[in-house]
Amino acid sequence: MRPAGGTTEFSPTARRRSPRQAAGARARRTRPSEPEAYGFVGSIAAVAAALAYLAWAYAPAPWLHHIGVTYYPNKRWAVAVPAFVLAAAAQVVILYVASNFLLSPPPASFDTISDEHARYRASSSPGTGADRPVEPISDIGIDRMNHLMFGDQGSRCIQFQEDGLN
Repeated sequence: MRPAGGTTEFSPTARRRSPRQAAGARARRTRPSEPEAYGFVGSIAAVAAALAYLAWAYAPAPWLHHIGVTYYPNKRWAVAVPAFVLAAAAQVVILYVASNFLLSPPPASFDTISDEHARYRASSSPGTGADRPVEPISDIGIDRMNHLMFGDQGSRCIQFQEDGLN
């Protein structure tokens, strides 16, 4: 016999369920968490606000008066507010890039070559080809970088600068 209220956790029917069925039954009974509920309400509110904005921006004034909307801002704000927001976003990007340029060391500074956080490779790893393990992340020394970029020209440039011949 089944209990009057249906199956419960302690009924014989509930005991015969597989663990997967029991987990599915528990999952169906869970309520959405608080952040999920706020996110759902927020998304519905954002869609409603966007629709109200588009209706205000594109609907003619007689239509708005017909549905009972008589108090609303001037239509020029429908263009001015997005233009102000885009201009402010562009200024934020420009100021962010400018602040990075101001806070970085000048190109001739020795701080651009190396600092206290640099990690140089101790030695080459044993093995070749597919047997060679992946090396840990390390910095490339300035002498190795010059050799990779300029080849033998890098060493000649250093000699000319030491001789004062530029």
